[in-house]
Amino acid sequence: MAEEMVPNPRHAQLVELLRRVQTRSHEVGQAYQRVYASMQSAKVWTGPTAAKWTNEVGERHHRLSQLVRQMTHAIEDEMHRHPAMVTRSQAELIRHQLTGRP
Repeated sequence: MAEEMVPNPRHAQLVELLRRVQTRSHEVGQAYQRVYASMQSAKVWTGPTAAKWTNEVGERHHRLSQLVRQMTHAIEDEMHRHPAMVTRSQAELIRHQLTGRP
């Protein structure tokens, strides 16, 4: 008789992590946007130092967005390596591996 299939704890953990990253990604996307827009308006601060600082803020904003995309893709790739359903005994083994307890 085939063993009962149950949700894979590792897959479930990754789904939750991806959900949290996606929820926070909007926040991350907005992190520097208001400051950058204000600086671009030239109404807050002007001059060579302001231009340099504005460029740096823009670069950081772009880099942060890239990192979130990379993290999302890495989590999705890892999710594809772990099936959503496994046998009960596999799930128990995975739970032990995740918690570090025998």
